[in-house]
Amino acid sequence: MGQDLSEKSKVEKLILLAEKILAEVGIKILSKEYFDLLSDRGLTIKEGRIFFTKDEIQKYLAMAPGPFTLYGINPVHDMAVGRGLSQTAPGYGCSSVMDPWGETRDARFQDHLELVKLVHQSPCFAINGGILAQPSDIPAEFSHLAMHYASLVYSDKCIMGMPGTRDQMEEIMTLTALRLGGEEILKQSPRIITMISPISPLQMDRMGLNSIEIAARYHQPIMASPGVAAGTTGPVDLASNLAMATAEALCIIMIAQVFNPGTPAIFGLQCYGSDMKTGNISTGSPAYALQAKYCAALARHFNLPSRAGGAVNDARSLSAQAGYESMLSIFTAIQNNISIIVHSAGIMNNFAAMSFEKFIMDLEMIRMARFYMDDLDVNDEALNFELIREIGPGGLFLTSMDTMKKCRTHAWNPDVALRGPLGGLSPEDKLLDNIQKTREKMLAAYTPPEIDPEILDQMNRFMKEKGMDPSALPLENL
Repeated sequence: MGQDLSEKSKVEKLILLAEKILAEVGIKILSKEYFDLLSDRGLTIKEGRIFFTKDEIQKYLAMAPGPFTLYGINPVHDMAVGRGLSQTAPGYGCSSVMDPWGETRDARFQDHLELVKLVHQSPCFAINGGILAQPSDIPAEFSHLAMHYASLVYSDKCIMGMPGTRDQMEEIMTLTALRLGGEEILKQSPRIITMISPISPLQMDRMGLNSIEIAARYHQPIMASPGVAAGTTGPVDLASNLAMATAEALCIIMIAQVFNPGTPAIFGLQCYGSDMKTGNISTGSPAYALQAKYCAALARHFNLPSRAGGAVNDARSLSAQAGYESMLSIFTAIQNNISIIVHSAGIMNNFAAMSFEKFIMDLEMIRMARFYMDDLDVNDEALNFELIREIGPGGLFLTSMDTMKKCRTHAWNPDVALRGPLGGLSPEDKLLDNIQKTREKMLAAYTPPEIDPEILDQMNRFMKEKGMDPSALPLENL
């Protein structure tokens, strides 16, 4: 099954179907405003749907710049998007926090702030922000500003934004511009990624279109991210599901080029399996990982950066299931060079909750996958015949000076996984103890990035003008 065609041939067939969908079925525009606006820009819109011919698809995709550099607040965190190894980003979008035993509570602003600090401290990430934990203790109309403010002030990595209404997107862009030192600095290079999800199957709503329009106006990258579930919001056959999601992603990218040619774009597919017994999505299914593999291949065909994958799972607690399902999905994404892997740490139960304990475990999982992907060093130093001759048959390499020099850098040393004595604890308690100590160590080592007091004052004044006084947030003094 699945072996009759080469990967290239399969990708070509998927693209042919996606093009046919865009040309003959179209994408429904759920906004009269954008129905008129896109029609005025010369696009074909009939009966509330937007259509693209094959020539138009080629025309608009050629406008997207392909791989690009995303610039951090601190240049040390600049990251290549679409070139080189995969970049990882943390979990995104959850409104609940889960403990190790599966109990959940509403997320609070303090959870978002702690996650900002953990992401800032971890070398696994060059990008921070977005909706790390949707706070229940902040009014909904202000939560986007509160989360974004914390991410800009407590980290200086590259920036993950969030979609919103036109006003919310303008506020996010303005606050980002203030942090960077001006609107022109923001507009002159890619700084903040906005994730855009359609309403599958084959629909775009006003908020998604608002987000595309404003991101494109500021010449900031958009990340197309259709979340099509095979068998529920998409066809049960994975090939059809992928093709339909491809049509949705291409539509998002092309609309961005209509608004502003040259807008950086990431081709993302967040395609799921489905549990046919319940109708729920399944991120722990191998269907999720398989579709991520083809997302990477499709993006390479279009010469665009890709987005998929993550340490995702269907697990209801910190369990073996959470581990093996997450490892399959994130390893597949890293092995296939997905450009940005969102949901790489902390996600539980089909995006229903963030787990701090899972977050710490996922950092170890990322390091393990990268250790494997780094492959063997096969050079004269690594092929150390003289050491082998010196130690000889029956000798002990453990006490050699070579081992002493390299033991901290050449061997895999986990932070969380159990090795050695348990110290009187059960294996489960020892694992949680290791996780908690790692979490505490990271937070103890955290120091906020430097920020110009004048810039911080401008940001604070802007927040107050918008009705969100930073002094009302549970923030720490800078």
